[in-house]
Amino acid sequence: LFIDVQRRIGMYLRALWARDFYLRPTSGDFESREGYRPYIEGFIMHLPDAYDDHPSCSGLEVYRAAAAHAACHVVYTTTQLDDADLSALQIALIGMAEDARVEALAVQRFPGLQHIWLPLHTATPAAGESAGALMARLAHAWLDPDYRDDHAWVTLGRQLFSEQQAQLQSTEMSHAIGLQLSDALLAMGIVFSAANDVVDIPYRDDNRYMWEFADLLETGQVVAGMNVQQVRKYASLMEMLNTLDVPGAGDDAGEVWVLATEFFRDADPTHSVNEKEGREPPPQPYHYAEWDYQMQLERPDWCTVLEKRAPPGDVAIIDEIVVKHKPIISRLKFLIEGMQPQGVQRIRKQEDGDEIDLNAAIRAMIEMRMGEQPDPRIMMRNVRKVRDLSVLVLIDLSESTNDPVRGSDNSVLQLAREATVLLADAMNKIGDPFAIHGFDSNGRHDIEYFRFKDFDAPYDDKAKARLAGMRGELSTRMGAAIRHAGSILKRQPSHKKLLLVVTDGEPADNDVRDPQYLRFDAKKSVEELARSGITTYCLSLDPGADQYVSRIFGAKNYMVVDHVQRLPEKLPLLYMGLTR
Repeated sequence: LFIDVQRRIGMYLRALWARDFYLRPTSGDFESREGYRPYIEGFIMHLPDAYDDHPSCSGLEVYRAAAAHAACHVVYTTTQLDDADLSALQIALIGMAEDARVEALAVQRFPGLQHIWLPLHTATPAAGESAGALMARLAHAWLDPDYRDDHAWVTLGRQLFSEQQAQLQSTEMSHAIGLQLSDALLAMGIVFSAANDVVDIPYRDDNRYMWEFADLLETGQVVAGMNVQQVRKYASLMEMLNTLDVPGAGDDAGEVWVLATEFFRDADPTHSVNEKEGREPPPQPYHYAEWDYQMQLERPDWCTVLEKRAPPGDVAIIDEIVVKHKPIISRLKFLIEGMQPQGVQRIRKQEDGDEIDLNAAIRAMIEMRMGEQPDPRIMMRNVRKVRDLSVLVLIDLSESTNDPVRGSDNSVLQLAREATVLLADAMNKIGDPFAIHGFDSNGRHDIEYFRFKDFDAPYDDKAKARLAGMRGELSTRMGAAIRHAGSILKRQPSHKKLLLVVTDGEPADNDVRDPQYLRFDAKKSVEELARSGITTYCLSLDPGADQYVSRIFGAKNYMVVDHVQRLPEKLPLLYMGLTR
């Protein structure tokens, strides 16, 4: 499968040409336009989403051959050819000559590439003398000097290619050879059919790139995956009002003007233009490295975190949770009062301090008069009790949180919401700065991050509405989300920082098949935060989490809740135990 080999093929091409190539899968459906044939469109190399093993080599070798050949076109085809007034036969032969030319240039630099391509050239004189068979035999002859074929047209093709070796760097060579071979084939009375005479060389692309790439550059067409970055200009209100907008502008606009604040019309001063007519602006991407335990190296800027607006829900849901768990809130009341700052406290019997402890000083004088050794701790220190702590609760919002809890009508997400509401209520009463965020993922380039409540935002109806709108979807790429949460916690001025991760399973994503890969990356992210003074604690709702959670978060920095129904009770108590 393409998904299994894409990363190593990309590294393979970078090792050859010291540059990056864009690779994408294409459908293997024979009814589609591309079928199983590779192609290059807009400087992106499209390879089939799957390759079967070839009789002479494995499917991985076919991928290597196809990717290397397509990369040869991107590197060595520097002049676009004109297909005007050319017949289908001439276009096919010019393309075949161009394939041979770029492969010859690559083999001069990397001789080993010949051994990758040769096993896929299976045409011999036994294949027959149709136009397609002769073209496949000539392609074999151009690549393999040891291949023997006495057919006159194949011999002519070999001769023309050897005579043009001085012009190997120019695409004009392919054009000239293709026209001469076309005339010779027609003179022999051999009929060519574009539908039937298809050269069956599985790794070669359809050569559309050599006829169109310069036109794409000249017309400025933007290809998906290589978009020119839009310029986002923050304009003033008067600039926005006095400048004509472009009615046809869309996602392909080169420059987008935005206001730093919301815009309200006089007719409706309570709802902004964005709320009524606009759409959510594209999120700002944040790139983070990812740890590859097999290579023991970090992949720089490998993951993309996108902060997205949390959809609001019904605040009544949160009020119902408070009413439902009123007994737990009553039990927490005394614990909360005990954790609130107590102001200034005097600590007596200190060797040095702010003032003399008169009672201790008198006892020391009495001991001296009695000839005993006096206690030197006669000072008293005034200490201001302050909880210097910031807490960020990071909630796993993957699709699995929608599963119902065994023995209950509630889902895991509903219980996580209830626990978070009780915890937020407790932290709000204690006075600790706290934030509540959530995450899910759809591959390494789409890690969605939601801010339900930030440190500088009050815990009001808006924050509660966002908590009520929580929904579970997609996967759990935990390492990148932990790194992003850590970057937010680092900006807090508190002396102690705690990241509390609530999850129902192990790290996983749809583009990763090795279960250990994301576990090691999450472990690495926890270690990175520890070096920055941030403590990471995991509350796992997976009964089988003991197999992996201790290796990610450490032996003492996790708790597995076997009975998920008790989560609303456990989470606030856990927090108070961690921050006492």
